[in-house]
Amino acid sequence: MLRLIASLGLMAATVFAMDRVLAPQIGATLLASNDRFMAIYRPETAADVVVVGNSRADNHFPPSILRPMTCGEPLNIGMGGAPTTVNALLWQDYLERHAPPRLLIVEPTSLVDPPTDLADVPLLAHYSPRVDDFLRHTHSDLWTSQRLFNLLAFNNNQTLRMLVGRVRPAPEDRTLDGAIGPKQRAHVARLPEETMPDLPANWKALDTIIRTARDRGTRVAVVATPYMPAYAAKVGNFDAFFAEVKRRLPADVAFIDARRALTSDEHFADPLHMNDAGVRALFAALEPELRQLGTCPVDAIAHLESPNATAR
Repeated sequence: MLRLIASLGLMAATVFAMDRVLAPQIGATLLASNDRFMAIYRPETAADVVVVGNSRADNHFPPSILRPMTCGEPLNIGMGGAPTTVNALLWQDYLERHAPPRLLIVEPTSLVDPPTDLADVPLLAHYSPRVDDFLRHTHSDLWTSQRLFNLLAFNNNQTLRMLVGRVRPAPEDRTLDGAIGPKQRAHVARLPEETMPDLPANWKALDTIIRTARDRGTRVAVVATPYMPAYAAKVGNFDAFFAEVKRRLPADVAFIDARRALTSDEHFADPLHMNDAGVRALFAALEPELRQLGTCPVDAIAHLESPNATAR
């Protein structure tokens, strides 16, 4: 019996030691990948424009278009399924490690995502005490397991994607292909009416994002990107919700309401996301406003400071 206990103890100690040795090595390997979230934690990252939000931020603001329009280097850290609480974590982590960008673009739809949803953030707890603390308060079981076995933080698809990216870098633009077809249109037509929820934790996180940006001298633009028109018609408080977004913004924060900028279903990959053609059509329509926000023209500061610049 004593020999069995000793053997089990040796096995446990070996597993624990391997966990503590391998986790930092995997973490360092991933940090060297071209993944955009790893750019937050790499010291050499320097962005002139940062984009935050959920998948609508991720898919609707391609770097290849932002770069010439804003005369600077963009970093899009929109994360699919991420609530504004998670957006705030990533933004504050970026600010702690890098010089503030000239412009922060916020796609506000993450306000409706449940505030404790994790999206892809658990892996980032390896690099971020802030994210680690968020896990501890919102998902204590997951936090405990990752503290006991550090390698569990890398037990996800993100790790595989980043490792593959070391060999075959992914395209920097993440716009979507395809267009809505008859089946999707019929599905949307059958949807019941819904409402955008009022989630105080997300509103508080949005306030934090804007306050920390303004405190560091970063201009902020809140850009509500298009929805498929038939889907928007199903949201009972669609206009009231975004009117509240605008009402809560400080006077010097630009608000570009592009929710209805596109009316053709051919510009959408699904009810919530534009496809690549839609993104290009949107940027063509909004170029005069967006180009000024990037401080390319001489009168950019005047544009942002004008009271008329906060509404479209």
